[in-house]
Amino acid sequence: MLGEIIAIGDEITSGRILDTNSQWLSLRLEDLGIRVLFHTVVGDELQAMVAVFRQAIERSDVVVTTGGLGPTADDLTREALANATGRQLVEYPEALEHIRQFFQSRQRPMPERNRVQAAFPAGSEMIHNPRGTAPGIFIAVPRDGRSPCYFFCLPGVPSEMREMWPQVEERLRRLGAGREYILHRDIKCFGAGESQVEAMLPDLIRRGRDPLVGINASQNTIILRISTRGANREECEAKVEPVVRTIYSILGDLVFGENEIELQDVVVGQLREKRLSLALIETTTAGLVSQWLKAAENKQSGTYRGALIVEDLATAERLLTGVGSRPISSDNGESESAPGGLPVSLARRLSQLFRADIGAVAGPLQFLNDEGTLVEFSLVFCQGERVLEKTIRFSSHPDFRQITVAKHILNTLRLWLKNGT
Repeated sequence: MLGEIIAIGDEITSGRILDTNSQWLSLRLEDLGIRVLFHTVVGDELQAMVAVFRQAIERSDVVVTTGGLGPTADDLTREALANATGRQLVEYPEALEHIRQFFQSRQRPMPERNRVQAAFPAGSEMIHNPRGTAPGIFIAVPRDGRSPCYFFCLPGVPSEMREMWPQVEERLRRLGAGREYILHRDIKCFGAGESQVEAMLPDLIRRGRDPLVGINASQNTIILRISTRGANREECEAKVEPVVRTIYSILGDLVFGENEIELQDVVVGQLREKRLSLALIETTTAGLVSQWLKAAENKQSGTYRGALIVEDLATAERLLTGVGSRPISSDNGESESAPGGLPVSLARRLSQLFRADIGAVAGPLQFLNDEGTLVEFSLVFCQGERVLEKTIRFSSHPDFRQITVAKHILNTLRLWLKNGT
């Protein structure tokens, strides 16, 4: 079965609110083996809605709409569906009684305008709404020479839509959905661009193969999504596993995790496994790395000790010494004017202050071109006498610069903890 989701409302087409319903519904439909090919958004215009509904009925086997079931003049889903399917609107007594009971339970009279919510295209079925006055609609629309289009209309209020979903799922299962399993597995990478990763896996990303491997970038994380269909999860996993092994073999350390795992989750897991703790000085990322690590530590506690979030290393020096701008001497007696001297000493003193095994210092950005798209920063990790000093250079759109720096810090720490380099 092929699916389509239609979000209805001027508030969505105008950009005033974000349509999260379609994402949620896509995941539910895919769980039932229904491949969603179309997301459509249409404003509160009757003829536009009729045209969109007719197109969806023609090209999709399952259609789910959200919105337009309220009692106001711009709630046109009922009328548009009746027009698109050539049916009359009929008042359903059980729907009217539900609306009356809803208001009665709140000790309020039912406004006459709400009566319109009891109107349904002739031959359709009511989907009960336990939380609101807008019942949903289900109708099987006949199509010449093929199976009907199964059309569902749900309220746009997310809490109501989600509570009504089990009734939709039950109907779809009775109609044959859920007999095929769809598996998605996301492999996440960092440290190379999308085109570079694709060039390393030319045959795997070829369209039309099974399992299908798609590639996309999300805030400089490269995500390889492996998708396949089968009779059950075990069959799908057996098809996907050789592809996963190939990806890991070719990409090596570029791969850091799968599915919901992020770089901070990996780093916190490594620290916990090695029984190590971390403290950090951030100068460019405004506490973003600290925020990520703290959130990840909620799942795996006892590893992240804290951070100094400062504008530059001179400020960190004053905070850590308490003697103004007097230079620090490093533990081995080297002058801070030596290459790497100040960051290394700051990392060691930071680890003492926070009683952390590892002190990390991320220096401020240096801009290498006039556009500000090519930058570099220094990074130091100290664990006792074990020290890593590294300069990281990268190009990035200014809007993603801070996130990219934060991910480079975490990725470098990940590789240092894993490989020692």
